[in-house]
Amino acid sequence: MPSDSDDSVSERGKVLTEEELDLTRHDNVSELDDGRYVVSTGSGPTSDEATEARENVRDALDDDPGDSAADDEPEITEMDVNAWLEDYFREADAQYGFHATAKFDDGVSRHQVVSNDVVTSFESLLIWYAQHVGGGTPVEDVLGILLAESSVSVRYPVRTLTGLLKRYDLDRDDSIGDLLEAVADEEAVALSPD
Repeated sequence: MPSDSDDSVSERGKVLTEEELDLTRHDNVSELDDGRYVVSTGSGPTSDEATEARENVRDALDDDPGDSAADDEPEITEMDVNAWLEDYFREADAQYGFHATAKFDDGVSRHQVVSNDVVTSFESLLIWYAQHVGGGTPVEDVLGILLAESSVSVRYPVRTLTGLLKRYDLDRDDSIGDLLEAVADEEAVALSPD
């Protein structure tokens, strides 16, 4: 392992050790499954109850299915899971949250967010969904295609059109024809305020 005085230290800083790169050593990071993590944006560590619950689930999954003690455990039903999730979100210290489990072509995936920011929560859900159905297509393209093909008519704030015009150096003196000419070579355009 390199030290701070090692010659391998780059101009940008020291080389991180494997331990420093381990996300699970931080109190505000919880591993969902292999390679997937939830990072708490709160200032404190995750609650002890939530940590204990995750450890109990992991321990239960690690138990040998032939273990006689496992046979004595009551069966957990869909209703039990739903009640637990409802209790969990009622007690969450945030205004918004969701837990989604979805089946995609390549399997089943779960995603959970708890946040005080409604946009962050919604954006997280959209990105997660688009990553699973997009097959390698960029998320912004997947979302555009899904919205364009859906029966939902989306109303964008006027400032998003202003942002589009600015990106192509167009103003009030330019015509709709000028706008169409400016975007003619694009496969898609981004409607965003900047």
